[in-house]
Amino acid sequence: MHKTMGMMKAIVKFHENCIRVITESSKQERKVSMGYIEQTLGDIVVKLTQMKFQSPVQPEQELRKWFDDLHEEIDNKFRDIQYA
Repeated sequence: MHKTMGMMKAIVKFHENCIRVITESSKQERKVSMGYIEQTLGDIVVKLTQMKFQSPVQPEQELRKWFDDLHEEIDNKFRDIQYA
């Protein structure tokens, strides 16, 4: 996996989850806003902004694991917001 692909996948995954959670919450009594997402997932936002500092010369397995873990963490955090 190229570093850029992992970064783009994480950004798109975050964006798509934001849209999904906000859209689905509009049909419910408890609405979720982007401000709430940013406040609740501040640690993920920081990781997204710090992705660029992952060394591209580290072994591919390490880089792939780091991004796979980030992608999974994004999904899990949004799942927590959705079902909270």
